[in-house]
Amino acid sequence: MKYQALSIMKPAVENIINGSKINEIRSWVPNSFPLYNVLIVQNNNYLRNDDDVDEGIAMALVDFTSVSPWTHDIFLKQNNQTTLDKKWKPGYFLWRIENVRPLSKAIPCEARKGVYILDLDIIS
Repeated sequence: MKYQALSIMKPAVENIINGSKINEIRSWVPNSFPLYNVLIVQNNNYLRNDDDVDEGIAMALVDFTSVSPWTHDIFLKQNNQTTLDKKWKPGYFLWRIENVRPLSKAIPCEARKGVYILDLDIIS
C-alpha cells in the first residue's frame, strides 16, 4: 500500500510514540494540511538536499492536524524531547501530531526529504 511518509531524525519518532513529543518543528509547510495517515520514518542523518537518501525505519502512522508559527514564547515552554537541542529561529512552524499508531514491527525503508511516497505492507 502507498503511504505519505515523513522522515524525522532519531530519537524524535521514539519520543512521538512514547508521547513526550506532540509537535514536529519544520521550516516549511506542505501545500495541503492537515495530513492524515502519514508514515513516520526515523533516520540518523540530516537530509539537506532534495535528492538525499538515508536508511530509515518506518515506526508509526500519525496525523498532522494543524500548523502554527513556532514562536519564541512557545520555544521557551517546550521540553528537549520536542526541540532536540534546536535553537529557536523565526520562520519555523509547529506541526501538531495526533492519533499516533505505532506499527507492530518497525520496517526498514528509505528516508527522504519532504513528504514522499512509500509503498510498504504494514501492520499497524
